[in-house]
Amino acid sequence: MLSNNYVGIMSIELAKKLLEEWLLQRGFKILNKLSDRELILTEGNNTVYLRISIEEFPTDSYIVDELSNVMRNRFNYNKAYIAFPQSARDLINGKLFRSNRVGVYIYDLSSTDPEKAVEELIPSIPIQLQQEVNEDIKGRIDELERVINDVKNALSSINIQPLTKDINELRDRVMRIEHTLNELIERVSRLENLGLQSMRNSIINTQGSSSVSNELPDFLSNNPWVDVLRKKGGGSG
Repeated sequence: MLSNNYVGIMSIELAKKLLEEWLLQRGFKILNKLSDRELILTEGNNTVYLRISIEEFPTDSYIVDELSNVMRNRFNYNKAYIAFPQSARDLINGKLFRSNRVGVYIYDLSSTDPEKAVEELIPSIPIQLQQEVNEDIKGRIDELERVINDVKNALSSINIQPLTKDINELRDRVMRIEHTLNELIERVSRLENLGLQSMRNSIINTQGSSSVSNELPDFLSNNPWVDVLRKKGGGSG
């Protein structure tokens, strides 16, 4: 009686042989065999990762675990596939696989027709490899460096001596204008002080005149002799 381990090994070998022949007929080339369940292939300019699942009756959680294992190295390859047995067909979450850009092959070991023994249930959506992205970024950086060098060369060819002279002249003019403004401010301040002093003197004189007018009748208020008499009266007092 064959052990379960032996049956499992035979299932892996049969599934791998079946998938290899089917893929080779469609232009794939085997680049490397990472393990009994993992193959690296090329398809044109694309590198393709294939993981073979040999669980006879897979569950939802098992399928998700297989997808998680593939996603660990997903960005090392343009395309990635998982090959499941026929019994997993109705459990495949197409939206989940497509969102992660992982394709699905369904294989049937009981099929007698090699063409129908494997089916591409979900195509793998190719991604741009990190190396290709880095090369694109490097190309853009090189272009930016060329532009920067062109700008530097253009600036170095410009004679900035006249510009420097003009800037210095403008600075001197501004300083002279500031000095003139300060002088004008001082003059205005002095004039304001003189105006205020003049107003105060005028107010004092007006108050003195009004006090004399208040003490004497109108016909004596402007008589100069009245002031003389007042002074004499004040001196005798």
